[in-house]
Amino acid sequence: MVETFSLPTWSLSTAWWRYWLQCAFFTVGIRAIFFLFRAGAVVRGDFPDSAAEPGRNWPYWRAFWVCFGGFSEHKAHADFWLNALIGLAELAVYPVLFKVGYLTPIGGWLALKTAGSWTGWKVSRTSFNRFLFCNLLELAVAYFWLLRYVRL
Repeated sequence: MVETFSLPTWSLSTAWWRYWLQCAFFTVGIRAIFFLFRAGAVVRGDFPDSAAEPGRNWPYWRAFWVCFGGFSEHKAHADFWLNALIGLAELAVYPVLFKVGYLTPIGGWLALKTAGSWTGWKVSRTSFNRFLFCNLLELAVAYFWLLRYVRL
């Protein structure tokens, strides 16, 4: 007998657009928290791409807004909001995976993300700690806030 694989049926207890709107709100909030910490590192020159030190000795809030904006002329500070789009997808998917009991894909994804930037984190431990902290925030929001909108 061949066993088939199927996901448990789930649904949202709110309108899909409200769910996505909350995910977007928390994504921007977590991005702001991340760059509040990163701005301090930029001003001190403590980040993986600090060889040319763009931003060193900038005023703190300038560093924050340049990094948060995502479209800086300096490569080290331009992420074009791609990290936020990935975070938005994570916030939307994690609660569903929590609810249906599939934690392995979450762990695998976090391991993949961690391994992908390992060389930069060898240069700056604070960069790695920011990454860990913001992933913990994202998991907490997914579990303690967004999970209540997913039902089996």
